[in-house]
Formats: sequence, structure tokens, C-alpha cells
Amino acid sequence: MEKLVLLIPGIPIAIALLLSFVSHKELIPRVNLILSSMIALLGLYGSYHVISGEKDIIGFDGLLIYNELSAILVPYVAILGLVIRKYATKYMWDEAGYKRFFILLNFIFSAIYLLVMSNNLIVLALAWQLMSIGLYLLVSFNVGSKTAVKNARWTMYIHKSADFVFLLAVILTYQTFGSFDLVVLKDQWLLMSQNPINDPMIFAVGFLYLLAAIMKSAIVPFHIWLPYTSEAPTPVSGLMHAGVVNVGGILLNKMAYLLILSPLVLNIAFVIGLFTAIFASMLMLVISDVKRSLGYSTVGQMGYMIMEVGLGAFSLAIYHLIVHGIFKASLFLESGSIINYARKDPYIPERLSHKIFSKESINYTSSKTFKFIALFTIVPVLAFIGTKILLAPEFFEFNAAIVILAFAWLTGTQLFLSFFKASKLGSFKAILGIVTSFIVVLYTYEFIGLSLEHFLYAHDSLLFYEAATLNVTLLSALAMLSFIMLIGGYFIYKQHFVDLPRGINKPSKSKWTFYKLLVKEGYYFEIFSSSKKGKL
Repeated sequence: MEKLVLLIPGIPIAIALLLSFVSHKELIPRVNLILSSMIALLGLYGSYHVISGEKDIIGFDGLLIYNELSAILVPYVAILGLVIRKYATKYMWDEAGYKRFFILLNFIFSAIYLLVMSNNLIVLALAWQLMSIGLYLLVSFNVGSKTAVKNARWTMYIHKSADFVFLLAVILTYQTFGSFDLVVLKDQWLLMSQNPINDPMIFAVGFLYLLAAIMKSAIVPFHIWLPYTSEAPTPVSGLMHAGVVNVGGILLNKMAYLLILSPLVLNIAFVIGLFTAIFASMLMLVISDVKRSLGYSTVGQMGYMIMEVGLGAFSLAIYHLIVHGIFKASLFLESGSIINYARKDPYIPERLSHKIFSKESINYTSSKTFKFIALFTIVPVLAFIGTKILLAPEFFEFNAAIVILAFAWLTGTQLFLSFFKASKLGSFKAILGIVTSFIVVLYTYEFIGLSLEHFLYAHDSLLFYEAATLNVTLLSALAMLSFIMLIGGYFIYKQHFVDLPRGINKPSKSKWTFYKLLVKEGYYFEIFSSSKKGKL
């Protein structure tokens, strides 16, 4: 009975074939939703089978597997697929090519399921290739738009480059380790990790998998395809930001035991992820287009995900991509109504970038400054230290501490300021809300992340943290966090918590130079165009 779960990657293809014979438009969403619900039910059944302690479900001569990673990701993708299909039923109703859209949508979902459940590098490479083709066809769905087709070509260039890198990595993997079977390779890599290894070929293989992952996950400098696909239909944007862009994290989790053997690759992943998270988050603040701004937000979050992998927190990367995927899919599916609402409602808060760069305001002073900064800095740090004292000493002793702290603080602050317009009249409530959100996000991220870690990797997770040699001590983590909160507290004070006028600002040249750099998106296209014309 449980072998039926292995049919999941083929069901969307069957749906696509069946839809091609449906002549009545009204029947298309019914057939699509009913049969897609079967995938969700099968996925949940498979997850119950694995979670209840039964063996992994392996079939098709070992080509497909339903294991712990599949048990988490397949139901997530299936339920997300149902939501996107339901939304697209009405959203795409008046668009030309209604049937074609759902056929292509099922095609790419089939590739995602195949990638998640693959137990063979050849099958994994096939799914990797099919995703590129499906994404190109969906992004260029509006064939009448020149910009949509042009941006789809950009997407195709980067993704096909990632496909080439991935195929090269697969070939080198077979030459080095002699197998395509991921279960066999996992046991071999785990055995090899018991002794120090300094093999350049293993580093090359690991780096190629990392390169393929960061290209498909829109990590800088391969990020540009994601923000500029905003002309794709909104359901496609939701799928890209909640599903397709996460495949880098999924691939690196499948290759986790290989990366134990190449710690330098993990260090490179951390540095690249850190730069991406900072750079994309700054660009997000100044982009005026809502969907493109959300695109840069996703790029920044993918940077966090790669950082977590670089610190050995592979399970946290899975948790991160699921939570971010749900959050970002809902934002994209609501973006149209939000834009319409913002145009009509005069009480929508102004964009943060407008307050920072475009609106020269009056400087103020306040005797409450140091109280606010102290509250911003001390309370979260005390909460962190208190947790460490109350719980087991080893609870927080792993390399991902700085990522968890920074992510929790920045996410909590962003969420609060996104939904509430902070002002000087409610400053204490604003501070209390932000600190509370920090604590909630921190503990949720930590407890669920650890549970996921035990489920996916059990005691092997310690090997990942040991391999990630870029150690971050508690002292340096707290020092960096304190610095971030000092800057953040002072910034929010300057923007909101003001009492007495001090004078009129003069335009700041340095501020506008920095703003121009961000608006031009780091002059990415200018540099590329100059090099293409032979000017560089």
C-alpha cells in the first residue's frame, strides 16, 4: 500500500495529460483540484508512515525514496500547490491560454516532487533540468510581452548554467565515489568522515553542487533573474518564491554528508549567504515596484538559508525555506489587493525608503534616547542568556547561534514595523512589541529547528557543526547582536521617537550617493552591459 506514495511525481503529469483532452473550460479547475488533492493525501500518508517509525519507502529499483526529508517537503509542496491552483482558478480565468497554464503548472510540480523524492543522481539531474524548462515556460507565459520574454531568457541562461554545473558535479561524483545511489553515497561519505580528508577532487565536487544551488536559489551574483520575473502571472510568482527558489537548500541537504568532507565549501557558503542577505535586504528598501521589492526580500532570505547551511545547520535551512515559503506565497497572492488598497487608503504608512532618503525632516532630541537604546539592547540579550542558564548548557552551543539571533531580531522587527505604524505616542508599546516578537521568533526558530534536526539527522547533526569550522563563540555573537541593536535602536529613535525640534536638515550628499547605488541595484546591469560591449 505504501508503495503508492512513490507515484506522486507522476500524478501531475497524468493531470496535465488529462487536462489536454478537457474541452470545457469549467471542468479544468475541478479536474485539477480533485486530482491534486490526491497528491496531498498520499503525501500525508507517506509522512505518517515515515514518522511512525517505519522504514523509508524505496521503489522503482532504488530510483525514488520517501524518507524523512520527503516526509517534510512533499506535504508542504502538495498543500502549497493546492493553494496556488485554487488561487489561479479565478485569477487566470480571463487570461489567454487558461488550459496551457495549468498544464505547465502541473509539469513543474512534477519536477519538484521528482527532485525531492529522487534517490539517484541521474533522476535528480533530470528533475533539475525539467524545472528549468518548466520555469522558463511559466515566466514567459505572457508571450505578447517583450519584457516578459526577455526576463524569461535571463532566467533560462542562469538556470541552464546551473544545470550544466550540476551535470558536471554528477559526473565527477560518479568518477570519485563510483555510485549514483544517494543512500549508498551517504553511507560512504559518513564512513569517510571518520578520518581527516584533504582531497581537492572532493572539494571541487562539493563546490560545484554549492554553485549549482546558489544559482538556482538566486544568490548574489546570480540573483537578478528572480526580481525581474515579476511580470509573470502572480500564481507563478508565488510558486517561484515559495517553491522553485528553495531547491538550492533542498539540494544541499541531499548532499549534506558530502559537505562534511569539504569544510571550506561550508565556509564559502556562509560568506556568500551573509553578503547576499545584507545586500538584498538593502535593495528591498529602495525598490518602488511591490513585486520586485518582494523579489529582493526573497533573495535576502535565501542568503539566510545558505548561511545556515554554511554553519552546518542543514535542518534549520529546511525549516527556514518552509516558513519563508508560506509567508512569501501569501504576500504574492495578496499583492494585487494590497496595491489596490494602498492606492485608496490615505492611512497606509509611507515606505521606509521614502522616510530615509526622499523626505528631509527636522532633527529632534529627546531625554528618552538612552532608555530606548538600553531597552532595545539589554532585554533580548538577557532573555538569551537566561535561556542558556535555565536549559542545558549544550542547548545553544553550536555554530548557528549568530544566525538564529540575527534572524530572530531582524524578522521580529520587520514583522512588527510592517503591520503597525510606530509613532512617538506609542513608543513604549512599539518597543515592547518588537522585543516580544524577537523572543517569540527566537524560541520558535530554536525549538522547532532542533526538533527538525533530530528527525532528519539525529546524532549526525553534530558532524555538520564540527565540519563548519567557522566557529562563532557566544561572546562574539552577543557583541555583534548588541552592535546591531544599538544601530537599530538609534535609527528607529531618529525616525519615530522624537520630542523637541533642533533644526532643519541640509541635504546629505553621502546619503544620496548611497541611495543612488541602491536604486541602481549595485550597477549590476551597467557593469554587464559595459563588459558586453567591450568597454571593460
